[in-house]
Amino acid sequence: MERGEGELYSNRLELEQVSMVTGDRELLQIMKFPSFVFLAGLLLSAPAISMAAKTDAVLLVNGNSITGEIKSLEFGALRYSTDSMGTVSIDWEDIVSITTKQTLQVEVSDGTRYFGRLDSADDRFQIKVITLSEEVNLHTSRIVRMTPIDAEETFWERLEGSFSFGFDSEKSSQVTTLRSTADIGYRTRKYLLGMSATFNVTDQPGSEEENETRKRENVAFNYKRFRANRWFTDWFAGWERHDELGILSRYSAGAALGRYLVQTNLNQLSLTGGLNVTRESFIGDDKSTANGEGRIQVRYLHRRIVPEANITFTTNIFPLLEDPSIYRTETDLIFRREFIEDLYFDVTFSHSYNSLPPTGAARTDYTLTTSIGYSW
Repeated sequence: MERGEGELYSNRLELEQVSMVTGDRELLQIMKFPSFVFLAGLLLSAPAISMAAKTDAVLLVNGNSITGEIKSLEFGALRYSTDSMGTVSIDWEDIVSITTKQTLQVEVSDGTRYFGRLDSADDRFQIKVITLSEEVNLHTSRIVRMTPIDAEETFWERLEGSFSFGFDSEKSSQVTTLRSTADIGYRTRKYLLGMSATFNVTDQPGSEEENETRKRENVAFNYKRFRANRWFTDWFAGWERHDELGILSRYSAGAALGRYLVQTNLNQLSLTGGLNVTRESFIGDDKSTANGEGRIQVRYLHRRIVPEANITFTTNIFPLLEDPSIYRTETDLIFRREFIEDLYFDVTFSHSYNSLPPTGAARTDYTLTTSIGYSW
C-alpha cells in the first residue's frame, strides 16, 4: 500500500473533512469500522502492487513479447510469472532476449557468475548483463542458471518437489511390490536444502517360517552450498532399512566436496568425494557396528523440456576406511516423463551391493518399479 493510501484510510479527521465536502453520510459510517477499511485498502492495493512488479519483458523467436516476472532459470526452463497465464515454463531455446530491472545472479556454463540487471543486446540470442562495474554480452546458450537476488517469494513459493506411488504385481509368482517416494527442495542462490524418502514393500508368499514381507526404506536430508567455479559442499544425514541385505537400521551422516564437471541447459554431471560415518544394527545375530566410510558419488541428469522428461543416474560407493576392499554401493536409474501438466510417469531401477553382508543376508538386491506421481 502506498503512503498516501495508508494516510487516507487510517486518518479519521481526513475522512470527516471529505465527508463534509461530499455530503456522503455512508463515508462517516466507514469511520466506525477502521479494520474493515484497512482490509479493503489492502485488497484494493494488492493487485496493483502485484501488477506493477511484473515489468520484465521476454522476446520469443516468433516475435511475441511477454510481460511478466522472472522467477528462475534452470535446466533450460525459464519459470516466468504472468498475470494472464500464471507461472509458466518457457523453453530457453525459444527466447531471443530479456529485459528486466530486477537484480539477478546469472551463471554461465563455465561457472562464472554475474550480478546485475538484464537488457537486450544488438544481436539476436544475446543478453546484456549490466553489473556495477561493467556490461557483458552473453549468448543465451552459455547461460545455465538465473536467480533473482531481491525476489520477495515466500518460503512456500520457493519449495519444489514431487511425490509418486507405484504398484507392481506378478500373477505367476504372486509377488507384489508397493513403492512410494517423496522429494522436497528449497533453493536459493547460495544453497539448496533437500529431503527425500523412499518406501518399498515386497510381499512374496512362502512357508510360515520364512519372512514373506521385505522392506526397503530410507529417509535422507542434505544441505548443499554453492561455491565459485562450479564447486559445492554437501552435508548429509539419513536413515535406512534394507531387509534383503540384512540391515535393520543404518544411521549415517557426513560431508563432501563436489564439482559440476558438465553444466548445460540439458545436461549436468557432478562428481563428489567425502566422508561418512554410520551406525548399523542387523536383522540376525550380528552385533551392531559403527564405521567410518568414504563416499564417492557420480550423478548425471539429462532433461528435455518438450515433452518434459528427464533421466537421472546416481551411484554412490562407500569404501570402509580401515579396509577399502570392503565396500558397498547404491545405484539408481530413473526415467521420468510428464503426460499431463504436473503429472508424470516414471520407471525406476535400483541396485544395492555389499561386499561383506551380515550373516545370512544377500550381497545384492535390485528392484524395478513403475510409478505415477505429481510435481510442483
